[in-house]
Amino acid sequence: MGTDKALLKTGDKTLLETAVNLCRPACSQILISSNSPAHKIDGLKRIADEFADCGPMSGIYSCMQQAENEWCFVISVDSAFVTTGFVKFLFTQTENADAVVPFHESGKEPLIALYRKTTLSLFQNQLESGNYKMHFLLERFKTKFVDVSDWKSNLPHLFHNINSPEDLIF
Repeated sequence: MGTDKALLKTGDKTLLETAVNLCRPACSQILISSNSPAHKIDGLKRIADEFADCGPMSGIYSCMQQAENEWCFVISVDSAFVTTGFVKFLFTQTENADAVVPFHESGKEPLIALYRKTTLSLFQNQLESGNYKMHFLLERFKTKFVDVSDWKSNLPHLFHNINSPEDLIF
């Protein structure tokens, strides 16, 4: 992209601000996983990765350690088209699960998902073993894969990632 995605503007808000705003109505605590001081938002805690250079798994683990809630919603900053309604829907799917991960015809979405805080030790074990692939981690606990094809039919860009400035225009 050539620039910090989190600071890329969509209208008058950055992608980071957009992600925070969609989470506010659905989440009682918001933590920002980032090693960059530029990703500060007043009133929110920014948490650096405890394990360096391990991808998203380390950020999720580091934030979950400081989370106050049993369930942690995770969203990557480049998922600008997720809605608060969708986040609230995922929270209705937590029964008998350690993780709630949406899936559709294009695949699984482990970076727009819910993780129970009790899975922290499994995250840590996976990180310490050097295996940073989320799909391997999801096999280690009770993951509920939720078919969200209907959501995607109604909101075709729901899981569209921002990888270039052109991706912001629909």
